[in-house]
Order: sequence, then structure tokens, then C-alpha cells
Amino acid sequence: MADDGMLLNFAVGDKPWAPKTTAYTGGRWKDRLTAKKALQYGQNKSNPDYKKENDARNDVRSGSNSEPRPFKRQKTDGGEYKPTHTTGRTGPRDSNNAPRQRPKEVISSLFTYNPSATTAPVEEEEEAEDAEPVQPSNAPLSSELDTFLSLGLSANVARHLLEKMGIKAPTAIQAKAVAQLVKDDSDAFIQAETGSGKTLAYLLPIVQRLVTMSETARKANGGTGGLTRDSGLFAIILAPTRELSKQISTVLETLLGAAHWIVAGTVIGGEKKQSEKARLRKGLNILVATPGRLVDHLEHTERLDVSNVRWLVLDEGDRLMELGFENDIQKIVSLMNLRMRKVQQPIPGLPEKRTTVLCSATIKMDVERLGNIALKEAVSISAEKPRDAEDAESNGHAFSAPAQLKQSYAVVPAKLRLVTLAALLRRSFARKGSVMKTIVFMSCADSVDFHFEILTREKELSNYEKKLAPGKIRQGGSIDDACTEAISPIISGKDNEVSIFRMHGSLPQNIRTSTLKAFTTNKDASVMICTDVASRGLDLPNVDFVIEYDPAFSKDDHLHRIGRTARAGRDGRALIFLQPGNEEGYVDVLKEGRRDAGHGLTRHDAVELLKKGLTPTSGTVSSGREWEEKATDWQLDVERWALESPKHLEQARRAYQSHIRAYATHVAAERGFFNIKTLHLGHLAKAFALRDKPGSIKVPGLRPGKEEGKKSKDSRHKANVKGAKGSGAKATAPDGDDAPQMNDAQEAARIMRAKTKAMMGGGASEFNLG
Repeated sequence: MADDGMLLNFAVGDKPWAPKTTAYTGGRWKDRLTAKKALQYGQNKSNPDYKKENDARNDVRSGSNSEPRPFKRQKTDGGEYKPTHTTGRTGPRDSNNAPRQRPKEVISSLFTYNPSATTAPVEEEEEAEDAEPVQPSNAPLSSELDTFLSLGLSANVARHLLEKMGIKAPTAIQAKAVAQLVKDDSDAFIQAETGSGKTLAYLLPIVQRLVTMSETARKANGGTGGLTRDSGLFAIILAPTRELSKQISTVLETLLGAAHWIVAGTVIGGEKKQSEKARLRKGLNILVATPGRLVDHLEHTERLDVSNVRWLVLDEGDRLMELGFENDIQKIVSLMNLRMRKVQQPIPGLPEKRTTVLCSATIKMDVERLGNIALKEAVSISAEKPRDAEDAESNGHAFSAPAQLKQSYAVVPAKLRLVTLAALLRRSFARKGSVMKTIVFMSCADSVDFHFEILTREKELSNYEKKLAPGKIRQGGSIDDACTEAISPIISGKDNEVSIFRMHGSLPQNIRTSTLKAFTTNKDASVMICTDVASRGLDLPNVDFVIEYDPAFSKDDHLHRIGRTARAGRDGRALIFLQPGNEEGYVDVLKEGRRDAGHGLTRHDAVELLKKGLTPTSGTVSSGREWEEKATDWQLDVERWALESPKHLEQARRAYQSHIRAYATHVAAERGFFNIKTLHLGHLAKAFALRDKPGSIKVPGLRPGKEEGKKSKDSRHKANVKGAKGSGAKATAPDGDDAPQMNDAQEAARIMRAKTKAMMGGGASEFNLG
């Protein structure tokens, strides 16, 4: 019978001992390596031939047959090390048995290898008990000193201001401008700091003159008649952006409650042109418009008659020039001069010449060029300046921040920017009612969308959020989501829910308008993350804090940004983020815009802000470094959140790329502070929750949500160009917006740099970036 047993063949070595192999898994690689070496050392000690082999190695260590040194460990960004595997398991392989290349991720520490600040901390000066409080420089004058009645306004208009609009007294610039423009028909240049009431300074004289014309016409007709919407168009107000145009229109409609027979309207784009034409056909007395849209109607809308226009206002003149509206304004002035003629039946009280008013916060070369186009023998109107502002005026920059505005700057390394922003906002809203509204300015639209996603990412909804209207709750977030308002669980406290808004020029006009209205009317704590589209002219009430997360592209833009707070005599705070190194030199520029020569400029460090924002205030015993652990955990959690979703990862990469493109467009005079060659791109990537190497961060194509609109915009643009060629007119923007819209970000950045170099002033705007 055959032997069916199983034969086992064991191979036993010559040595009497057999090493025991153990596989170590889990934990840190350094701990696994230490355990492996300890086991190997124990096995070698039990080997009888160990001493003999060790002596032999020592004998030949200095010779040519010595063993090569082990490979160096690869150093990653942030000072940490990871092993370089040369033997053993090499990971997954492809079909050719070659090791598959995995994308390299760099997990760097937040608090290692950060550059040191070059400016020393400055101790805050304690205010003396008997020190006089800072007097607001843009507050209304007391009613005992001046009243609207003494400026030449009618009793009806003055009563409406006092009782319906709640304005008890005019500001300094309003007192001067109204008194001048009510009695005189000469051109005027109005210059005043932000928040001083320039809008009413030119609206009040126009309304008062129309009220006087109506009364004159009624007396001439035997007590009947007067101005109606059929009487014609008498005033045009040009503004650079749709948002500012909407705001001017809102103030004007409120003011016209004192003269309800005067009809006002807007043509600013963002809606069908047929609707605007119908509005013009019904008749308007005052028109608020953006330059590009007005040129379009002047050339293609026969019903728009400007022969009786006697008041032309150019608001935010510096911004009009920066956005490239010089040719449009020149064409508007030329067409109005050409069509201005004597009517066969003149309206009683209608001035013979047109009055043009130019409003600008700064006197620059491009503003002077605009004045040469539109103004003739203009009278300069400005508020009283303190003596220490004379030097600034001699340099062409008489515009300064309000006296009651408290300014500060924070020196924050690139890696700590994101977590420091979250800690700062958390600290600001820690106590309910201390801060109600905050604006955070960023350089580009992609960065706004990314940070909106970060600050509103939510897992579970609170009871307060469930009560909000549909479409205002953000769950997980998406780059295709059109939501512009959500609750921030990161910033909100137990008893203080904080809403986050986002706004930039790439959003549709109806969404931009509704977002501004929601932020303005919201009575709870709220934050608006935006680009420079909200930096000029907008009067957003009760803004307590302005944060410049990305520095402005020019000094003038910076002054306009911080001018969103401390308006009309109210207090306000402003803080700007600067990176250690060259950017700290920008502090000297910040001091130039202050009336106290920069003595009240406070300095903060990233560590200081993190401690205040992440350290428990009560109820727990802190270990002293708990804030550092919280900052690290929060940063890693954000990075994992970005990696888990391809959409969020793409959004982070787009924001990173757009931020770098925007950083390269600072004006030439300030490029020494913001030199793109000195940026640590690896550290900056961490501020966008990225673990990729900077060279591998590439996101081709258009911004999300732009693919479908590109075809329609291109088709409209071709139609405009075709129509312009047929009529000999200049082609307008594809969507009739208040500024040129560009789809290719790189081309847009190139055009903006060329324009900046040619104009020797101004800076990039979010209309052209990202």
C-alpha cells in the first residue's frame, strides 16, 4: 500500500540560532524604527559570532572596502523628516512592474520655520484719565451751529430731512457744498474723507433747484402745472459700480419723499435692455447710471433726450478712471454738449448752462485729467483740514482716515494666516453685542468663495439655523452653490449666532444686490467676505470692524476699505494682515493716512491673536499651550476636509492661484513691500489648506459656473461688436456691466498690469482677477 503521508521539508541553517522576525505596524515611523533596531541588537548579542564580525568591521572601517553610509532622510517643509525607503516594500506598481508615483503631500507644522518679524512690538500707550476723547472728523455739525434752513433749503425739504430721514444737522462738507451749489451754477470739485456724506452733498442742491423750478413753473401757469415726469430729464449722476448706483438711487428715492412729483430712475445693466428703455420712455427727471450703460442708451435709445440736462455728477471720480471709463465719460460729455440746445418752449427757471460736479476722495493725476474733460472753472469744495494734514495735501493725498478710527496691523506668517483669521473672528464675536458687523476684504473672487466655504462648513444644524429661510443653510458646501449667506459654526458662540455673507463682482447682479440688502438689514451679528467691489462709496450702516486679510492694491484703496467703518462720527476699528519681512515696511504707508502721524497705530502678533481667540476664558484650567494644540488640530481638520472632496480641493487650488496672480498686481510704488519673489509659496499653500507642492498646483479651465455662461456672453459680445461696426460705435462690454468682465484670469492680470503701468496709479480690482 502506497504511503500517502505528507512530507515536510524544513531548511535549517548552519547556525544553531534562528532569528525571530516581527513586523511592527502603526504608530510613528521613528518608534517602529527604534523597536526594530532594539530587536536586532538583542539578536546580535545572542549570536556567538557577533563579536568576531564586529571586530572585523572595525578593522576595515577606514579602508576602501568600508560600508556606505545610509541614505539621508528627506526633509519636508516645516522642518520635519520622513524616511526614504530604498528597500523592502515599495508600494503599488504599474503593469510594467515600475513603482507607481503617488502625489506627495507635505504636512508641515504651523509653528516651525516661520520667518521672524523685523519690527519690534510696541507697547500700547495707556490713555490718561484726563485725556480728551478723540473728536470725530466726519460727524454732523451741531444744530446750534448750522441748520439746513440756513443753507438755502426750503422748509419742506428741511422738515423732511429732520423728521423723515432723521438727519438733525449737516456735516461739514454738506454745509459747504449745499450752500455753494444752491445759489451758484458754476462747476465744482467736492473732496472729503469717506463717511462724510458726499452723496447728500450733491443730491440736496439738485432736488432743491428742481423744487424751485417747479414752483416757478406753477406760478408762470397761474398756479397750476409744475414739473412732472413728462417735463424731461434734468440731472444725470454717474457712478463706477452698480452697487454704488443702487445706493445713490436708494438715498435719492428717500429724499424725494419731500418732492414726490420728481421722478428718478436707474440704467446700470444687469437686466434686460428693453426694461430700461421702457423706463426711459415713461419719463425721468433724475437718472442714475453707469457710464458704459449710459453710452449705450445715448447711441441706441431715441427716447433718451439730454438736451435739458443741467446737472451732471461724476461720483467717485478716481474709481471711474481706474476702471477705464475715461473714453465713455468723454463721449457722454461730447454728446450732451452737442444735443444741448435752446428748446422752443423753455421751462421757467431752467439754468442756461450745465453744472458739472466731480466727487473724489483723492486728488491724483488721473482725477485731474477727468476734471479737464468735464469741468470748466470749477470751484473747489472741501471740509476743514487740521494743520497736520497740510503736508499730506502738498503731496497730492489730502484724503485721510477719520480721526475716530482705531487702526492696527498684525504680523502673521503665511502658514498661520488661515487659523489666525478664524481665531480673530471668533474672539471678536465672543461677547454678544460687542461687535455686530465686520467686513473682511480679500484680493480675488476665488479667495472669497474658498474662505466662505471654510467658515460655513457645517455638520449638524442648530435650531436657530433651521428657522432660516430655505437656501440660506450651508451643509457641507459646494463650489457650484449660489448661496451667499450662511451661519458660521466656527465663529458663532453658544448665545451668539454669526452669519457669513460673501460678495464679489463675478456674482450675478441680482444676487449682489440682494446680498448687500440682506447684510445691511440684518440685525444679528454678521460678517461679509468681499473683494474691492464693496470698498468704494457704499454706506453700510453699523460696521464696527474692517479686516484687510489681503492688503489693498494701493494706498487709496486701503483708505477706502477702512472707510466702511467709523462713518458719520461713529467709532470703528480696522486691522490689516502683514507677513514678516518686506510687508512690514508697509506700516510707514499706513501712518501716512493718519492724522496723528501714526502714533495710535497698534501692532499685534499672530501668537497674541491665537492665544486670545483659542484660549478658554473661563470654566477650564488651561495648560498654557492649549491654544497651540487647538490651532494645529483645526488646521489639520481643514486640510483633511479639503482632501476628502475633489470639489473643495479644486476650489482651494483656484483660490491659491488667483491669490498669487492678484499679489503680482500691486502698484509700482508699493511693489517693494509686496514683492512676489519673496513669497514662500509652500507656506502660503498651507494658508489655503493645501498639502501639495507649489509646483504641482495647477487648475486649468474657467472658474466653476462660468462654462455655461461663457457661450452666451461670447455670443452677446459678438453681436455687440457686429452692431458697433455697423453703426460706427464702440463695442460695449458683453454683459453691459459697470466694468469690463474677463473670463481668462491670466489675460486679465496681464491687461491690468499694463493699465497700471500706463496710468501710474490705481491698482488691480476683482473685476479683472480670478
